Amino acid sequence: MDRDRLIKVMDMVAEDVKNDAAKFDGKPFNGRTMAEYMGNHGAAIAVIAETVKEILLEWKGSPLTRTIW
Repeated sequence: MDRDRLIKVMDMVAEDVKNDAAKFDGKPFNGRTMAEYMGNHGAAIAVIAETVKEILLEWKGSPLTRTIW
């Protein structure tokens, strides 16, 4: 697991979500904007899920996991 890479990816996700919120602020609440907004969130959630999975796979078998699992 490359800790620095994962931190950088999480920083990028946070920045993207922040920018998305600003981009959609004040736009009409319709199907088109909602679909785009939800698509952006879905992509962010997928990246976070993959990151968590990578962390959990790294922890598998470590002494730390005995307290979590």
